[in-house]
Amino acid sequence: MHKYVVAGHAFAVTLPDGFSKEDHLAPYEPFLCEDDSVAPLFHLRVEFADDLHEIDPGAVKDVMNDEAPYFWLFEAEDGHFNFGFSYSKSRPDCILKPSEDYSDNIVYIPRAHASRLMEFSLSNSMMLLYTFNTSAYDTLMIHASVVAYEGGGYVFLGRSGTGKSTHSRLWLENIEGTWLLNDDNPVIRVIDGAVNVYGSPWSGKTPCYKNIVLPLNGVVRLSQAPYNKISKLAPLQAYASLMPACSCMRWDRRSTDALHKTVESVIRKVDGWHLECLPDADAAHTCCAAVTVK
Repeated sequence: MHKYVVAGHAFAVTLPDGFSKEDHLAPYEPFLCEDDSVAPLFHLRVEFADDLHEIDPGAVKDVMNDEAPYFWLFEAEDGHFNFGFSYSKSRPDCILKPSEDYSDNIVYIPRAHASRLMEFSLSNSMMLLYTFNTSAYDTLMIHASVVAYEGGGYVFLGRSGTGKSTHSRLWLENIEGTWLLNDDNPVIRVIDGAVNVYGSPWSGKTPCYKNIVLPLNGVVRLSQAPYNKISKLAPLQAYASLMPACSCMRWDRRSTDALHKTVESVIRKVDGWHLECLPDADAAHTCCAAVTVK
């Protein structure tokens, strides 16, 4: 069993015999926890199936997402939900069966494709389990890119294809002293009224796995435009801007209630902005000049 801590929350993973953490859990290495006194919030165990059809997850309720990874929602006869993830909408490539409280979980992977699907199955399963298990602790997993500048973190939100990663790159190239904290799934957590942003083992196509925490100084929603213009958002607008970027098990009332509460806490402390922009250096300078004003 291997234990990790992300944004102060511990979780554990058990791989099958013959599969090493060096080969399959490399992005998690900066988050390794060797303190035996730290109890994990949840545990994920990987098991092989000769045929996923042998694993009965229940009836398919929905297949979500506009692009891979596709997210499968199953409902068992007892009303319990199980999950799947896949590269296509034709069938799930793995099946996640959580315990009732999501603390003890198994992800089943086809034995014949174990090496190919191991990282895919682990990453998606752990992100879902992390989101559910941490929601009660004022924690948000968000789909965003985040840069660090002058000791603070600045989060860039937007629909897929809007240019979040591009805008982060423009800061790196044009704003001296900027560095990338995470390029896909950073974590925001509120502790004693302070709002921080954390690196995570989940960074999309960009290998950026930094176990670093920074105060969150700004949240910027991007939209493409033939010009560069930034405007500060009113609280209700900031709330509506941040909510769609947050991962949540929206069919679960407890998770959604916790999500709304945490988003409200964040927007009370951190300014929200809307940047209409081109993919050019002036966009980075325009944004930086506005959001970094003390």
